[in-house]
Amino acid sequence: MSYAVMLDAIHADAGNIPVTAAKVAGYVTGSSDIEWAPSDWARFPSSGKVRIDQSPALAAWASGAADVADSEAGAASQASVIAAALERKAKGWWSFVYVSRDNLSALQAAVTAAGLEGSVQYWVADWSLSQEEAVAQLSGDIVAVQYASPSSNPSTVVPGGSAALSAANIDISVTVPSWFQFVVAAVPVQGLVVTDSLKTYPVSSLDEKTWTAAA
Repeated sequence: MSYAVMLDAIHADAGNIPVTAAKVAGYVTGSSDIEWAPSDWARFPSSGKVRIDQSPALAAWASGAADVADSEAGAASQASVIAAALERKAKGWWSFVYVSRDNLSALQAAVTAAGLEGSVQYWVADWSLSQEEAVAQLSGDIVAVQYASPSSNPSTVVPGGSAALSAANIDISVTVPSWFQFVVAAVPVQGLVVTDSLKTYPVSSLDEKTWTAAA
């Protein structure tokens, strides 16, 4: 099964993530040592980016300013996740939630009870898994699995780097490849239209099917 590796860290350790990472996840809420600065995000021009809201109220997530709700002790409660996910569903958005394996079933039940089934997917934390076992979990409503942390895998080397997780203070996840993957911006193709009267007009296209007058 194909998958992509994603690395996440708080602001204080974001500089330890290799710039070659396929995907990175960082916080858009929290204290100054947690919330990523614009310069943190800018270090990864070619990486898929996942924005995490770890605030109890999940206002950033509900508004679309974050991609993932962090549901764990010290972050958002299950009730906050459901309330914000209902707001997101009303706007036609998918909802993604970071949750531990131990709390997944309870959250899934709450999602079903709230009528949110089919609009919520999960980033599951399970540090008892190997990478291979984590990849095998990527199916259905589970789009990402965090399987390694500085405490669970202290000697594991950061993918693309040389430091151990315990030194870098980084977590490792595997994800469905298409989930927040980096997309290369299309480069317009330039062309020239020649009329029957031999007048020429510059045109451009992103797909070489639909052409518009060039600026």
